[in-house]
Amino acid sequence: MQEFVELIQAAFFAKENNQRSQAEQQLVNLKHQLPNDFFQKCSSAFISPQLDSQTRVAAGTLLQRCISYEQGWLTIGLDVKRKIKDELLSQLISSDQNIKKSAASCLSGICAIELPRQEWPEIISILVSNTRHESIEVKKAATITLGYICEALKNQKQSIEKTESEKVLYGICMGLQGEKQIKLISIRALKDSLQFMDQVLAQQQVRDHVTKLLVESAISQDAEIRLASLECLIDYTKAIFDYLEQYILGLWNCTQESIFHKDFAIVAIEIWQSIASEINERSAVSNRTNLGFRKTQKEALQLISQQLIQAVLQNLLISDEDEEDDEEQGIQEAAYKAASSISEALGNLCYQLYLRFIENTLQAQEWQNRKASLLAFSSMVETADVLELFQYSNSAIGEFIKKLADPHKQVRYAAGRVITRIAENYPLVILKHQFADEYINQFSQFLQGNTKLTKYLLWTLVNITEAFRDDPINQFGKYYDFLISQFATIIGRQDFQNGTLLDIAWVGIINCLQCVKEPQKIKTYLEAFGQQMVAVYSQSGWQKEANISGLLSAIHICFLRLVVLGDQCDIQLMNNFYSLIVDYFKKIQTVTQDGFYAISAIAQYSKINFKSLLDDFMQNYLEIGLQKKLEIETFKGAILCLADIARSLQFKEFSKYLSILQYLITCVNDSQVNRVAKIALFVCIADIVLIAEQDAEPYFQAIWQLVNSGFRASIYFTQNKEMTQLEYYESLNDALLNCYLCMLHAFNLNKVPYIPLYQTISELCMFIQATSEKSLTPTVEYIRLCVTCLLDCVAYYKQAKGQDNMSQKILTSPLLISLLDMLKQYSNQQENQQLIMYANDLCKSFQLPQNLN
Repeated sequence: MQEFVELIQAAFFAKENNQRSQAEQQLVNLKHQLPNDFFQKCSSAFISPQLDSQTRVAAGTLLQRCISYEQGWLTIGLDVKRKIKDELLSQLISSDQNIKKSAASCLSGICAIELPRQEWPEIISILVSNTRHESIEVKKAATITLGYICEALKNQKQSIEKTESEKVLYGICMGLQGEKQIKLISIRALKDSLQFMDQVLAQQQVRDHVTKLLVESAISQDAEIRLASLECLIDYTKAIFDYLEQYILGLWNCTQESIFHKDFAIVAIEIWQSIASEINERSAVSNRTNLGFRKTQKEALQLISQQLIQAVLQNLLISDEDEEDDEEQGIQEAAYKAASSISEALGNLCYQLYLRFIENTLQAQEWQNRKASLLAFSSMVETADVLELFQYSNSAIGEFIKKLADPHKQVRYAAGRVITRIAENYPLVILKHQFADEYINQFSQFLQGNTKLTKYLLWTLVNITEAFRDDPINQFGKYYDFLISQFATIIGRQDFQNGTLLDIAWVGIINCLQCVKEPQKIKTYLEAFGQQMVAVYSQSGWQKEANISGLLSAIHICFLRLVVLGDQCDIQLMNNFYSLIVDYFKKIQTVTQDGFYAISAIAQYSKINFKSLLDDFMQNYLEIGLQKKLEIETFKGAILCLADIARSLQFKEFSKYLSILQYLITCVNDSQVNRVAKIALFVCIADIVLIAEQDAEPYFQAIWQLVNSGFRASIYFTQNKEMTQLEYYESLNDALLNCYLCMLHAFNLNKVPYIPLYQTISELCMFIQATSEKSLTPTVEYIRLCVTCLLDCVAYYKQAKGQDNMSQKILTSPLLISLLDMLKQYSNQQENQQLIMYANDLCKSFQLPQNLN
């Protein structure tokens, strides 16, 4: 035992790195070789009164790490586990606070593993019972341990049974009625426990009791208790959100005093900002699909909206004279965020209050008032999209622009901020204004400076260029060349601290290029970019890096623009820019994502002519990118470039590289390849299969296995509702269905059904059924893709010998009918109309009723 203690002391306290490393390795070896002995010795050292406190805490820390790491606790025997649990419980009443906390931490790690597995359920009863103990130290120890257990369960995203959750909450409520230290620990425990309290808080009586205790703490005269309670309310209001209307007045009453107190204002404001944000998220989800959602609680917020808005706007007046940052800090920034969220949540129900505040403060003598006025309007414009605000912006833009010359710098910065927001949300306010030319010229003059206003007005001009894409009659074409030249002045400067403003300027240039309608003008810009690409290598540091990335993006956009404009391939232009990009690869002695995107655009422009460059590119450059599986962006760029090249060429030109499918399939199966890159791999595989058609048939089984594995993974996700991964799985589902659709088109040629794919339709239907449920709020685009797949299956296999019943079965299935019903809600979209007509035509071919109009 002494030798083991010495190892712990060396691992934690030895001065020499080498000595510490050796001791750590010996402990690791012991843990793997003799886990029962290792854990028992750790526990024995921890409880030993003969050892000093520092060594005992080190033993406890080691024990806690080994319990949790790779769930080491599961590697030891039941008898050893029981003994260690008893020893740890005995230390909860230690007079040494560090020992007590270490014991609680170890026990929480054990509980985070065992409680979700319905093991050691009695621990909760023991701890809850001790929260009523006559000894204050026992109460404190029990409450601390319950708090640590809640924290451990939260950190590991674990839940426990409802009956155990009820016991935990009972213990927390006992603590909320205790003395200060116990109350503070209980408030933190409540905050950590909310992720597994859904079922418990669904009970009215329980919810009322917990809310009452928390609200009482939120108006405590003790500053620590009040602050902790207010912080807890941010998460607690989300946990009881479906019942918010029952408590909204009580919540306002317990926060209205704090919202004006400098020590509590930020967190009190954040409670209401969080509530408004949750309303906005629910509304956005509901609007995305028009399929409905849980109640948003907008009506509940309306009950206290007038008092709340007035309080939030008053906090916008709080500014620090010495504040140098352009982004507001502290109370004012919290108020700004809350004002934005509330404006979005309540819309025109609150605008008059905002506008009255703005009118009363915009011309005020105090600079704080003028700044607050601008911030209030910015908070509205950032989230709103209504005619009323458009009209107000149109009439007020001149006054806001005058504030760019305000005597106080913070007012000037706030003016830049609001003008940027107007340009982002209502660019036509500027572009169609009678003084548009004057305003745009005035904004461009700020680009010659190097202040915070330079950034704001640069973003203003870039936001204006976003509107050019919605200009079918080219009424804003007169600004393209002028703005490109203004952005060019930015990218040539060296007096900035980093490349941020250069990146923004390149966005503006690219936005303008995407709207140019004359092929010759695009070629003129390409020539200029080519010259800059040659010269850029003389630059250094961030300027060189930002401008190379910008130039490659601009070249990419120019070639894509030529494709859109239908320009015939210029062989010399193709060769010149291909050489330019590969020279860049040679200079940096590697390949990059931006370079691959530029090559892909050249290939799309060149089409069949790219065959003369194919071998050189595939063998000398693309192959390098495809080997960089651990460099996600470069690897993804190479994959998508390959997909674009495959689509641009005829198969006979690409056929010699068809075997690359095997490598791509291997990459999807490679655990080291990033999962986002795997989505790009599915896209690339689909594109190659589509051009190869029957020649890709030898790879069918391997590709189908990948797709089917993806189907199963996505179904598992939907069943377990891992909402943190929702965005990834939505992208994966799109890629999987697209790949399946490409196989349908590639393998079912000349109305000859490809039976191996036909035999997978049941898996396809299961996947679509699982991923298109209304509760998952699928997008309209995804529903359309699902319907397309199902209808193409019907069309391709209706002529299959003996298979007509399967096609008819799909066509009349509740799944397809429900999907079509969803699309009918968006029948004003042309793509949806076409699919509904397609479905009706198929019904007609089977002599079925056409009831989908």
